[in-house]
Amino acid sequence: MSRLALRRSSLVMAIWLGLVWDAAAQPAPPLIREPLGLDPNYNAALLTVDIPPNPKQPATTIGTPGHKHPGSTYAYVAAGEVVSRLGDGAEKHYKAGEAWSETPGQAHYIVNASATQPARLVVVMVTPKSATALSEPLK
Repeated sequence: MSRLALRRSSLVMAIWLGLVWDAAAQPAPPLIREPLGLDPNYNAALLTVDIPPNPKQPATTIGTPGHKHPGSTYAYVAAGEVVSRLGDGAEKHYKAGEAWSETPGQAHYIVNASATQPARLVVVMVTPKSATALSEPLK
């Protein structure tokens, strides 16, 4: 893929992510987005997601719009603390240095746990090459 095509693809993904993630979460354009070396039918993407402080305390994902991803997703909390829930599972708090994974199509809900400090995630996604977006809202 040419650099120009990669930049355009990154911009489209950034715009799409901005529309489908929680309106407060701010995904940056992917740092890397390229075919997976082991299988060219899949792409690997690396991106950061900044989640601003959450004035609704105590922090909960209940009532928060959710999203899902077309491929395997691995999230690492680089700064701050978040409350995350997968599907109908229990909410879990993740602090800086902790991580979780999501399966393709799994419902996911997330909020910042702090009212004063932003949170930052580093996210790796492995998606089918045919996927047109890295994330989509739940219906």
